[in-house]
Amino acid sequence: MTSAPTPPTIIAGRYEVLRPLGSGSFGEVYEVHDHTLDTRCALKLLANGILFGPWSESQVLRGLRGEYIMPILNADVVAGQRYVVTEVMTGGTVDNHLSPGLGMATEQAVRWTREACQGIARVHDHGLIHGDIKPGNLFLDHRGEVLVGDFGLAQQLGADGCAKAVGTRETMAPEVAAAGVPPVTTNLTYTVGSDVYSLGATLFWMLAGEPPLAGVASYDLLATQSRPDIWERAPHIPRGLRDVVNRAIAFDPADRPASAIELAAALGRYRAPARRWTRIAPHPGHEQCFTGVKGASKIEVCAVPDGSRPIAIVARQAGSGRKVRKAARSCSRSDLSKFLRSAFKVCD
Repeated sequence: MTSAPTPPTIIAGRYEVLRPLGSGSFGEVYEVHDHTLDTRCALKLLANGILFGPWSESQVLRGLRGEYIMPILNADVVAGQRYVVTEVMTGGTVDNHLSPGLGMATEQAVRWTREACQGIARVHDHGLIHGDIKPGNLFLDHRGEVLVGDFGLAQQLGADGCAKAVGTRETMAPEVAAAGVPPVTTNLTYTVGSDVYSLGATLFWMLAGEPPLAGVASYDLLATQSRPDIWERAPHIPRGLRDVVNRAIAFDPADRPASAIELAAALGRYRAPARRWTRIAPHPGHEQCFTGVKGASKIEVCAVPDGSRPIAIVARQAGSGRKVRKAARSCSRSDLSKFLRSAFKVCD
């Protein structure tokens, strides 16, 4: 961890620290006044010891421009510590719009992920990997469009297409996590496919309200545990989208989309159903609740604990409260996702 500078510290002879914007295991972020350009911006000091050797990608980062990428104003080293300077984003991040356990509207999650894919494709075109794709690093501009940001862990790919293992556990690919499991033979395990995995895991998080392996902190488990079917956590999403997400977080990199652009294209091809389902906060006494909208018709499907059987699935017309009897189900908790999908289907 870096020690937080105390205002009015001047960084690199030009950036006056105004206030902290956030901190984490990878460094500290400050709002600063750039005396050279006479403007306010955000500066991230990367924690010492994360990457080694000269930061040769800093020159590339400064030249990284493109749609869906947060403008990078500077990237350099001061007193042996790396830093990246960007514009201050006032629109928040995707993480700010993500409700734990609920996620967000399917169409919104898909749109933001496709925009992130476009930005990451630009990064890859420059011979870089991002290294830390997650909802908190997808920023929103004044139009509500995604700008990929926080390039503190970005690296240039070697001639073999690999870079050092970095990232956040929640969206970390298994081959990257394996670099943290003894005996470590090499930590050059990060590839373009690892960024694709992180894009898929981020989409999973946006749809399910939690990452694929929520709460798993062990690199050993992250490197070996199979990833869940998105339908287990988000049974309301359509089959085509489920297939895209599952492929993006495939354990074997060879089974994932070959590039961020390929993932974006797959997300553009899936067929959305006529009735759009969204998970909502459970009603009192309910376990899971969903709404499905089709034109003026709105149906609520709820999973309700039943005294005689573990779970009763009940569907009602919103407003009138009239039951949709053909959607009624009773099932065990282990079969809940499957029976919810069956109820959604007959309501479509």
